[in-house]
Amino acid sequence: MRWGAPLVLIGVASIAVLVARPSAPVIAALAALLACICVVIGWLVGEERRAELRREIERRSHELTRALSELEIAQAETVRRLSMAVEFRDEDTGAHIERIGRFSQLLAEQLEMDPEFCERLSHAAPLHDVGKVAIPDAILLKPGPLTAQERSIVETHAEEGHRLLRGSSSSILDLAATIALSHHEKWNGTGYPRGLIGEEIPIEGRIVAIADVFDALTTDRVYRKAFSVQEAVAMMTAQRGRHFDPALLDAFLEVLGSSGPDAKRRQSVDPHQLAQEIFERYAAAIERGDAETAEGVVAQAIEDGVPTGTIHEEVIAGAMRRIAELAEHGEIDARAEQLATGISRRILATMHRYMLRGAEPTRERILIAGVGRDERSLSLQMIHDQLACAGYRTAIEKSVTAERLQTLLHSHRPELIVLGGGESAGDEAAIEELLDALQAERPGVPVALGVGAAPERLRRDPAIRLIDRIDEAVGAVESMLAAREGILS
Repeated sequence: MRWGAPLVLIGVASIAVLVARPSAPVIAALAALLACICVVIGWLVGEERRAELRREIERRSHELTRALSELEIAQAETVRRLSMAVEFRDEDTGAHIERIGRFSQLLAEQLEMDPEFCERLSHAAPLHDVGKVAIPDAILLKPGPLTAQERSIVETHAEEGHRLLRGSSSSILDLAATIALSHHEKWNGTGYPRGLIGEEIPIEGRIVAIADVFDALTTDRVYRKAFSVQEAVAMMTAQRGRHFDPALLDAFLEVLGSSGPDAKRRQSVDPHQLAQEIFERYAAAIERGDAETAEGVVAQAIEDGVPTGTIHEEVIAGAMRRIAELAEHGEIDARAEQLATGISRRILATMHRYMLRGAEPTRERILIAGVGRDERSLSLQMIHDQLACAGYRTAIEKSVTAERLQTLLHSHRPELIVLGGGESAGDEAAIEELLDALQAERPGVPVALGVGAAPERLRRDPAIRLIDRIDEAVGAVESMLAAREGILS
């Protein structure tokens, strides 16, 4: 359509010249018309080219933004690893560096600072004491008061940390260098290493100074027991305007009231919003094959008190559904999909060990049987882990056939069975075959169908319980077993 009108005009003008044999003025007019048409065509061609260039620039800009984001994530992971090297030297500090990062971020957010700065601060603050790698263990871990000479050696860690971190192209490490140098400065100018006064001290250093002192006071050390939160607050308030920036200390006390002494997330955070944030970070990590970041996301979620059922259903299962969709639409290749699955399997194995700490398998026996070879689905494993954590004596078997099921029924003698599989027509047929075998072998055993495993016909069967969500598996099993006991009694 864009080229239709100019081409028609060119055609009409050409025919008129050939057929009508017009006079010189008419020919001149037609020539002028043709020239205008050519100008219009040239403009259209240029406009099309400019549009293509704009699209190409937008595409390249998107790719660059994504690459920079991934680079920042990699930098943050490097920082975390370096922080751990410092932490492991002094086991008494425990999770000290993690809390410093969280408290610093919360305080910066309380001050309504730029969100990107707050995020970078959470990664940079844990490196505040990285210079301690240069301090001999005999001094750093001394179980008593330090001499004046030993204290002067310890104080060199601020300059050493700055020396180690400065000059980096990483915005996180650059921020960490400033923090390392300035977090022992005091508002009244009596701090070290440079005796800065008031707002001469970078604000990141003033923020981390407050987080560091509070956590140090409320944590056991080799030379003393921890102070209570009330004692620590009283001691820090006495240093308002001396050691600490008065405005920042006031803001910190507000943060402390909402987050608690462990610097957990504010209780006002919407749990659904929190789960969505965790999901987005986890899904992005496994999509690019970043196992360490994915592990860190799940570990932080557990530490923040997110229920394992929520992590299973809304984070890991949700992320794997996204991966399956991306693979289906050709946005990631089979290797990337396989890598994402492998990462999730390893994380589930780690979560399983964490979940079963102290759990005693004293409840009913449950057999979880899978069919087919759909390696994308991890739902059965997560249902198994939820039930095992609830104390059920569970067994999970995969690629089960009708013949194999008979052997499993005799060896495990389950009081309830959960069937699961992939989404292919072959898997659905295999599930129906297993159900027929169950009715023939153990007609009284309750049966549940796991996530995504139910053919449409079976979904309408009132005798079969569907587990549509992983975090509902325990409740579904408990109600089925209770109903069975009621029938038997």
